[in-house]
Amino acid sequence: MIVKPSDAPQEPERAIEAQIPRPLIAVLVGAIALAALLAVFRPAFLDATSPTAASAGPSRIGVITKDLAAPGAAGRIGTLAPDFGWVTPEGPVTQFSALRGRPVVVNFWATWCVPCRTEMPLLEASAKETGIPFLEVDLQEDGPTIRAFFDQFQLTTLVPLLDLDGVVFRRWGVISLPTTFFVDADGIVRQVEIGPLTPDRLRADLASVTRRP
Repeated sequence: MIVKPSDAPQEPERAIEAQIPRPLIAVLVGAIALAALLAVFRPAFLDATSPTAASAGPSRIGVITKDLAAPGAAGRIGTLAPDFGWVTPEGPVTQFSALRGRPVVVNFWATWCVPCRTEMPLLEASAKETGIPFLEVDLQEDGPTIRAFFDQFQLTTLVPLLDLDGVVFRRWGVISLPTTFFVDADGIVRQVEIGPLTPDRLRADLASVTRRP
């Protein structure tokens, strides 16, 4: 039997197109394009009102939202420490440079890192004893996971921060976990330790950022 053109089955694309009104197709295409654009520029749109940032509130975990690049800043001894901003669990936004005037310890870690787990009690005890801020920058996990870890190990003095996109890890040049930076009151990196700290090593590194000239 010869099939007439009018009786021929429609191609799948044409059949779908015939069932969906053209205005609705335009809306769907626009929504897909917008979603793709937001995915590409996600870090720029992440702020205190985003669902990801807000989810850290109940977990009491700070969420890093800004990479504040400055000329000459780098995660190397003798250089200005790279600046970054984060949303605190209470809601306000702050940044690393706001801590100038006092020494700061920045520890890069993750819950799955066994050496990180080993040194955490030591860091907690030192933070309590010295009163120095210890910023615990976690690599791309989530608030509930970090909070469960902090609760399990009873870490109440360390300051947990979540680096969602790894931008601060890259800016500070971290290539291994744990890595710890000791920054003096002027914002200058004085010591960098790769691997878990021992009590003696930690005391010596803290002395390098607390001694008076």
